[in-house]
Amino acid sequence: MKIKNIPQHVLDRLVKVIRSLIHVHSIYWIAATKKNSSSSYKFNSKAYQHLEEQYEFTLLIISYEDINNPKPFMSQVFNKMNEHVKLYSIHYSYSDIIRRLEEGDNFLSRILLPENCIFQERALFLTGYCSHPREFQEIKKVWEFRINRAFYFMDKINIGDTVYDESARMVLVSQTIMQTCAALIWIYWEWKPHYFDLDLLLNLSKSFSRSPRIVLPKKSFTSKRVYSHLCHSQFNLNFKTVDDVTLKDSDYATELAGRFLRIVRNEGKKRLKELEFLHYRNTRKEIFVK
Repeated sequence: MKIKNIPQHVLDRLVKVIRSLIHVHSIYWIAATKKNSSSSYKFNSKAYQHLEEQYEFTLLIISYEDINNPKPFMSQVFNKMNEHVKLYSIHYSYSDIIRRLEEGDNFLSRILLPENCIFQERALFLTGYCSHPREFQEIKKVWEFRINRAFYFMDKINIGDTVYDESARMVLVSQTIMQTCAALIWIYWEWKPHYFDLDLLLNLSKSFSRSPRIVLPKKSFTSKRVYSHLCHSQFNLNFKTVDDVTLKDSDYATELAGRFLRIVRNEGKKRLKELEFLHYRNTRKEIFVK
């Protein structure tokens, strides 16, 4: 299969690398991005220019083994692709896929399509998207649970403290962002993440929404430093005995998380209305979405 703007040799190499690491049944692409970068420098009065192509892929991978923590796997792929390909992967075991397809799964019904398949040992029996008022009520219920939990963490960040611990505050900010991402992913994909990692969730979300760009690092040193603090907040809290997160850093992170949360809440309300129409179009009953 071909993906627009992605050289076939890159795709073939990526599939080969993935198959060398795990026993794969099939691979489906969700998003693919090509980035061009160039650099120029002089040494010994000679000018040099270097052009480089980098790629990002979001893939759903079905394997015959469980991948509970995708982070080491994604890192291995990155290294084997000579650091030119960044992978964000969603993993299912083959047995889990069979069970979910038998029961019906709206996320898989929209991903496991022949036009999305870049590798497959043999075909799967696919099911269609299930639209029904009860399905909508479940979508709405999970959305509200996640977004309310994100607001809970945000409220705790803004409580006045008598003892200041910016690393601990960063954990609350990180949790706010991850719960917001989980809400966003659910309302668009109807999928619950198997593994919670801030960088992974934000990069999965950016394949269908622009709002994660609020939190993802910009070019400035401050932005990159704060993002690193957020991604490693739990580790820093547990294992660092010197707090190197400043009040300015945590304030900046809190402002980003609050803006991200508010925009996602509004985005989710619009998406709920679209889903309401989809799930109730065959009935006369309508409900009011707050």
